[in-house]
Amino acid sequence: MTTVKDFFFCYSRRVMMYLKSVGFAFLLCAYHETSLQKYWMFVRTPELSKALGSYNK
Repeated sequence: MTTVKDFFFCYSRRVMMYLKSVGFAFLLCAYHETSLQKYWMFVRTPELSKALGSYNK
């Protein structure tokens, strides 16, 4: 069963562009219902978590 924890919701265009540059593709791009902030949804994988760790360094 898939839950919200299986996805990474990215609210930063810079982070999204970084993830795309290292080979990840987002599932969808949307706007948060109440804040109207744009976000990109990625499948959360160990590889994605590693890439996020590298970005934060």
